[in-house]
Amino acid sequence: MSQTQKQSALSRGASKGQSPASSSGIDILNFFLIWLTLLLALAWPFQLFLFSYIVLGPLHYLTEINWLDKQKYFLRPKDGRVFAWSMVALVLVLSAASRFSETGKWAWSKPLYDAVYGSPGTFAALALQWSWSLTLIAFVTAAAWLFTDRWAVRAPIIVFSVLSSLFFYAMPTAGIIFGLLLPTVFHVFLFTMFFMWHGTLKSRSTCGWWNLVSMVLVVLIIALKPVRPESLYLSDSVAELTLASAFHEVNYVINHWFGLMNDHKADLASPAFFKVQSFLAFAYTYHYLNWFSKTSIIKWHQVEKKKLAFAAVFWVASVALFKVDVRLGFAVAAVLSLLHVVLEFPLNFVSMRSILGTVIPRLKPA
Repeated sequence: MSQTQKQSALSRGASKGQSPASSSGIDILNFFLIWLTLLLALAWPFQLFLFSYIVLGPLHYLTEINWLDKQKYFLRPKDGRVFAWSMVALVLVLSAASRFSETGKWAWSKPLYDAVYGSPGTFAALALQWSWSLTLIAFVTAAAWLFTDRWAVRAPIIVFSVLSSLFFYAMPTAGIIFGLLLPTVFHVFLFTMFFMWHGTLKSRSTCGWWNLVSMVLVVLIIALKPVRPESLYLSDSVAELTLASAFHEVNYVINHWFGLMNDHKADLASPAFFKVQSFLAFAYTYHYLNWFSKTSIIKWHQVEKKKLAFAAVFWVASVALFKVDVRLGFAVAAVLSLLHVVLEFPLNFVSMRSILGTVIPRLKPA
């Protein structure tokens, strides 16, 4: 199967025997999932997010990585594995850097933390601050791997992205967009909408269009719905888990951008924080449910049995890890999350190119 045929298969639903009726049924199911998820997110934004991220998240990451590997990451067969292993190496470096601040809270690793940050301006400290740009490098690299197979073109693009990233320390906004929002909010909400739009353009499902409209309405409802004072109460355990997840930083950044928080600290009991948390709970939960609901179309379960078994065992272990050490559990979940994000970058570009090719026919790939 050629690369173009593979991409077309993804859009259409992908397998022989997949009828328009079954595709329409899945769109209807997703319509109800969108609104059910919204109701849960408005009622229990912190609890829903934590449950989804801890339980549903790792299963989604592992099954999607298996599926992407089967699809050769939507790259040329000779490129897929090389790209994947380069992304694994990059994620390990980025995860180690992004989670390094946690080591200052563990007795056994605190000496290492103090050695790095003990003297401001050390090379190690600067390298850790720069590490967020690895996400941007992964994004550019994925585009280079997808759109050209000529290393005479591909290599300069990758090298330029690496060299230019050395100057990104002077651009805090770039760090926020690519280091924080791209692997979180953009991935679970924006790219999910691209994926839905991509499928709807191919299936021409009326319900598919309603689902896209519903996604926009969800944001408006969360933004405009008043927050009841009694909803702002959080138990100590939920508050501690929220802080341990580090997603309060994403919440704060979004609020800060809209001018709702300017005191350089996250107030978990504020209405603004509650609204953004409702959005995060919705975006992450529906992102996972959307994936699982499309099993019959995407066929993500049709991989080697040993890979499926490994995913199941690793998923159980990752969830159980939260009982051993909550922070370590979130660290493992974060690594899996980031890995599936960067490995999906080529597919994100495929979806965006397909959408542009439908809207502007002359942009369709040969």
